[in-house]
Amino acid sequence: MNRTTKLLGLALTATLALTACGGSGDAGAGSGETTAKPAGTWASADPALAEELKAAGFTGALKGATDLTIGMPWAVDEGGKPAGLDIDLAEALGDVLGTKLDLQNTSFDSLIPGLAAGRYDVTISAMLDNKKRQEQVDFVDFIIDSSGFVVPADSDITDLTLETSCGRTIGVVRGSAEEMYLSEQSTKCEQDGKPAVKLQVFQQLQQGMLAVTSGRIEALCGDSLQNAYLEAKPDSKIKQVGGAINEAPVGMALPKGSKLVPVLQKALQKLVDDGAYLKILEKYGVADGALTKITVNDARS
Repeated sequence: MNRTTKLLGLALTATLALTACGGSGDAGAGSGETTAKPAGTWASADPALAEELKAAGFTGALKGATDLTIGMPWAVDEGGKPAGLDIDLAEALGDVLGTKLDLQNTSFDSLIPGLAAGRYDVTISAMLDNKKRQEQVDFVDFIIDSSGFVVPADSDITDLTLETSCGRTIGVVRGSAEEMYLSEQSTKCEQDGKPAVKLQVFQQLQQGMLAVTSGRIEALCGDSLQNAYLEAKPDSKIKQVGGAINEAPVGMALPKGSKLVPVLQKALQKLVDDGAYLKILEKYGVADGALTKITVNDARS
């Protein structure tokens, strides 16, 4: 069984288990809304890590950011209540560190600039750890994912790869790894004497999904965990085509050289060792991407 098939099975389980999946990918919370919850939901505080956090210069609530328009299984606003993997991981980390990790809602392409401007201590979102991004930020990696294509369910396209994308109209989310992959591929297409990729860049995922399901674009390139999750929904109008692209870790991004990096790495490793981490991943049907050792800046490319 290949990785995409396993993810599809896991995603179907998650779709049946969650009762509020109808809002996947729907925008709702305005920019600036935070996601503070009561402490102690996932784990008990670790006094030693709380002291390390204080020694690193962080007191009070940690300032975080996520993009609530990405949708399940990552993060979404469901009737005014943030939900998803990113939200629960932030809550669990706050439990272990004895503080709150408040996630402010912002657009995906504003996450790294927000770190650079000092607005956030950390971002928790579906951001692939790659070497290009590491020039600006450090990553505490928390799950393995990849990229992949989806097309309309009735599309004649049965296979699609980066190499066969030349000349096709393909959508991506602004600031995503997929935008980088397709932009680079488009240049290669032209160098090989083939037509460039007709790249359509969307601010939010749901805009891209609407474009692909309505036939305005031929395909949408996004992360495989989410593609599998959305394809498995009973009312799905998409299908996955092609194999996984650039399997890599997804990471929590922090300012380059932040003293918070080793503290978060240890806190997340404690969640792994205590079992809370796996429970969170299983809740959203993404345990196939679980790590047993939390890494820092473990980009594959």
